Amino acid sequence: MIMWVILILDQVFWSILMPPVALTAWTVMKLCTFLCVQAGLISETPCWLDTPFDLLAYWYLLAHGVHVRDEAPAGGIAVPSPILLPGIQSFRGAVLMNHRSFGDFVIDPMQANAAVVSRGAAAAAMLLAGALGVATRRVILIFRHPGPCNQPTSREELQRMCRSHQRYLLYPEGTRRASHPDADDPAVLRVGGLKNIWEVGDEAMIVITVGKEDIVNENRGHVSFNTQLYRAWHPPLRAADHASLESFLGAVDEAWRDTWRRAYQLRADDLERIWQRRQEAMEDRLKLSSPLS
Repeated sequence: MIMWVILILDQVFWSILMPPVALTAWTVMKLCTFLCVQAGLISETPCWLDTPFDLLAYWYLLAHGVHVRDEAPAGGIAVPSPILLPGIQSFRGAVLMNHRSFGDFVIDPMQANAAVVSRGAAAAAMLLAGALGVATRRVILIFRHPGPCNQPTSREELQRMCRSHQRYLLYPEGTRRASHPDADDPAVLRVGGLKNIWEVGDEAMIVITVGKEDIVNENRGHVSFNTQLYRAWHPPLRAADHASLESFLGAVDEAWRDTWRRAYQLRADDLERIWQRRQEAMEDRLKLSSPLS
C-alpha cells in the first residue's frame, strides 16, 4: 500500500508539477549555454538540453538513481556506461527497443536521443509531461482509432513524421510486457512498424535494456530510486540490403533474439559476480573474527 502511495505521488510530481519547472529552467539554461558556447567556454550544448522534455527526463533519471551497464568491448563483462548510447549521435534511422513500462518513455528517448512513437492514450497518461513531449516534438503522436478530435494515423503519415527526425524510437513488441508471464522471453514482433522501416529504406538499430520496469512499474505499484540497467545492442540493419519484407523481418527477428539473449545474460553474469564477491567478503570477515585467525 505504501509503495502505491509513493508511486502515485512520484507520478503526480513528474507528470504535473515538474514540466512547467523544466520549461522555465530550460529557457534560462539554454540561453546561458548558448552564451558559453559563443564565448568558447564549452564546445557544444549537452543533448539533455536539446528540449525541455529532455531536461525533464534527465532530471527524472537523476532523481531515480538510474545507472547503465553495457557489454565491454571485448564482450561478456558488464561495465558502467553513460545513459546515452555510445555512438548514437551519428546514427540515422529507427531505434527498436523492448517495452517494459511507462518509464520507458523517459529512459529510452534519453538512451537514443530520439523522438519516441507513442499512442495518444499513452501520451495523455503522462499528462503535462506528455503534452511537453508533443509540443517539443520528442513524442510522435499516433492514433489507432478515430476520436472526436482526431482520425486514425495512416502509414504514410507515420512515415512522414518519423523521417522528419534524425532518429525515431519504436517498440516493435507493441505493448508493455513487464507484467506478462513470459516477460523475460523475446516476443513475436509486430509487422506494422517494421514494414514502414523497410518501405522507406531506413536503417534499424536494436537495443535491449534489462530492468527498466524496476524504475517504475505501474502494474505492480513499484517505483525505485536506485536502479541498475543492463544493455546490449546490435549493429544497424540496412533495409536496403533486403529485397523482400520477409527477408528484412527475418533478419530483425534473428538480431532481436540474439541481442535479447546477450542483454539478459549480461545481467545474470554480473549478478553472479556480485554474489561471489559478497560471499568472499563475508568469508574474509569470518576469518578475521575467528579466535584462531
